[in-house]
Amino acid sequence: MKGIKKYLITSIILLAVGFLGLTITGSITYYKYGLNSEYNCADSFGTSAGHMFGFGGMMNMMGTSWFSNEGTSLESYSFKEVKERTENYLGENNLEDLQIVEIMEFSENFYIEIIEKDTNIGAMELLLDKSTGNIFPEYGPNMMWNTKYGMHMGTNQTDADMSIDEEEAIHLGEEYLNESSTDLFIGEEADRYYGYYTIHTVTKDGDIAGMLSVNGGTGKVWYHNWHGAFIDMEEYETH
Repeated sequence: MKGIKKYLITSIILLAVGFLGLTITGSITYYKYGLNSEYNCADSFGTSAGHMFGFGGMMNMMGTSWFSNEGTSLESYSFKEVKERTENYLGENNLEDLQIVEIMEFSENFYIEIIEKDTNIGAMELLLDKSTGNIFPEYGPNMMWNTKYGMHMGTNQTDADMSIDEEEAIHLGEEYLNESSTDLFIGEEADRYYGYYTIHTVTKDGDIAGMLSVNGGTGKVWYHNWHGAFIDMEEYETH
């Protein structure tokens, strides 16, 4: 519990700084549509590189101690290095009951999927910033919709069962992409977290392009537009 609280504090700090960045940049891409309601989509799809909250250099000013004690920039990162840094991050935050199952490299950052060892349910999503080497909780659904490890921790809504199942979440993501008039398609599987799902988006050739999340209670869709172009990924066995 101590580790989760430390993680939550970091999330709150990131969210506060994020909204400050929002007031500076004046832009945020948050796509949504609720069940039994008219679809609502922003005018542009927003798959551009860059951070949703416009962190930029603001994250550098906050220092590395809030994220990872190995926050040094390298010219390039190997998956092995990212995995080792993430395992250290989990240890520093007393989250040894969690494990890495997937790391995806994008042009802007590395995305790291973390699950609970005892349940295999998604716990949190982390990012490694390539420009700083910092590891930190991903903004967006990971903070706002995560009912166990996110902003709503302590609301007694930590049950992973949601009114929207995986099949419906995929359908909602597919409808969102169709309405957004993009050339992207929804993936075949949805990773289940506490309160939401995260799903890969793919090109017409079946190559991974990015990801989006679907709220498991409301059906709202949030596209992750802060990763940049997809490069490569590695998956790891659970134990």
